[in-house]
Amino acid sequence: MSRIRILSAEVRGKIAAGEVITRPASVVKELVENSLDAEAKRIEIEIGNGGKTKCLVNDDGCGMGREDAQLALERYATSKIGSVDDMELVMTYGFRGEALASIVQVSKFEIETSDGLVGTKIIAEGGLVKSILDSERPQGTRVKVSDIFFNLPPRLKFLKSANWERRLITDMINTYAVICPDVSFYLGDAGREILNMPGVGSALKRLNMLFSRELTDYLVEIDFHLGATHITGYVSRPGLALKHQLKYIYVNSRPVKYPRIFRALIDVYQDPQYLPAFAVDIKVDPKTVDANVHPTKNEVKLRDERYVIDLLCQVVKRAIYKTTMYVDSGVPDSEKDDTFASKKFVQDIILPYGEAERLGPSRATDEFWQLHDTYILAQTKSGMIMIDQHVAHERIIYESIMRGKVQSQRLLFPITLELTPEEYRIYEKTKSTLVDMGIDFKEFSNYTVVIDSLPSDVHVNREEIAGIFGELNSLGVLIKEKAEVARVVACRGAIKAGQRLSSVEMQSLIDRLFATENPYTCPHGRPIVLRWTIEELAHKFGRT
Repeated sequence: MSRIRILSAEVRGKIAAGEVITRPASVVKELVENSLDAEAKRIEIEIGNGGKTKCLVNDDGCGMGREDAQLALERYATSKIGSVDDMELVMTYGFRGEALASIVQVSKFEIETSDGLVGTKIIAEGGLVKSILDSERPQGTRVKVSDIFFNLPPRLKFLKSANWERRLITDMINTYAVICPDVSFYLGDAGREILNMPGVGSALKRLNMLFSRELTDYLVEIDFHLGATHITGYVSRPGLALKHQLKYIYVNSRPVKYPRIFRALIDVYQDPQYLPAFAVDIKVDPKTVDANVHPTKNEVKLRDERYVIDLLCQVVKRAIYKTTMYVDSGVPDSEKDDTFASKKFVQDIILPYGEAERLGPSRATDEFWQLHDTYILAQTKSGMIMIDQHVAHERIIYESIMRGKVQSQRLLFPITLELTPEEYRIYEKTKSTLVDMGIDFKEFSNYTVVIDSLPSDVHVNREEIAGIFGELNSLGVLIKEKAEVARVVACRGAIKAGQRLSSVEMQSLIDRLFATENPYTCPHGRPIVLRWTIEELAHKFGRT
């Protein structure tokens, strides 16, 4: 007798349901997504015992007629797609046609719905429809799920406490409330109100409803559009010292778990003591997203993952660092004008205590210090600043290139490079751009090129210039952008950490830095200048 057997329809249904519905939060998630896809403007959720005894979701969406209501409980019944090709264009939350059928399999189920013309009520239990009745409800849908996993004791015993399950539901609703700020959400448990959020005009207003002022005051907005990619949302500035739950990632407005994006965002903050806060929506062409990675639909795969993550990191870096790094000039706000920053030189900004005269070269040795041949320290009227010499020089070179004011300098000893086929391909792609930036080449056979000239402000050796093509290759499609190529050249050509500078060189570097348009962040978004006031220093030393 054969040991292999075909499982019954009942067993198959419960196994499939277990992949989609894992706990009460899964039930609420699927029902809320259905409501949002039905264009509901108010969604009311009521739960009992953390959702273990009751999950009820009521909405004012488009509702369903009787025939659709009956079909909706069948597995693989959906209005979202009709063919395999449609899966490449999915922009709705649901599309697999499994959610309601899975819920029905593992619970006592009621659905009451109306399309504004006909009202229908269906009662089911453990996968079997018990009755179909008329209903007088207004347009919209109400789904009540009771005694989840009543027929699956092994799954039921793995549920946690009511408080734990309630928290999971609350956190899940918050993720949808942020990305759908125009929708009203209500959540209650056993008659006790947990959430009550009216529709608002923006994600920031919704964040202010959900999180403390201490957190939201640290947020900065991002809104970046390049080609088919549109990145929007809010991220925290560096220095946030607060535990929180604001770690939301969306792809085409779908809340997702995306570990690579999560780690990349954390890395932007350079090993922070506390996790940064973020609510970021990455909108891309739906053809480049695979939303069918897992039955729960909370995981997706991006075809251009590396490109999107690199772009996201650059956008976040620019947003968070440009808002936090500045130097106090000591000039009252009433005396400032729009041209102040472009007219002042560092000698006007960095002053010794009790003196107001400009610092000439003869006094530079008293006013600048180099720390570990990497950082430049200087005294200001209100405290002190520290400047990273490498990224400061990087900013100077970058802006010089972008303004087209680069002067070439012929090399006494030209640099010969033996390129790999891949590096040579990148060389051919970027040659005209690099020549415009002041790098002149001569070509020989077998992937050999000779560099005759470099920008006069660039300081590189053979190893550094040889690595430029590998770094350019990592840009991917961004290699076509002059600004991205300029960032690579500026980084490779800037003064390095560990390079000793004379006092005159330090003063020249700082003067040129503060003559740039943005002296506070490098082209990659890292901070150039850190500032401490006398009050901050006194506090650290216990004086206040």
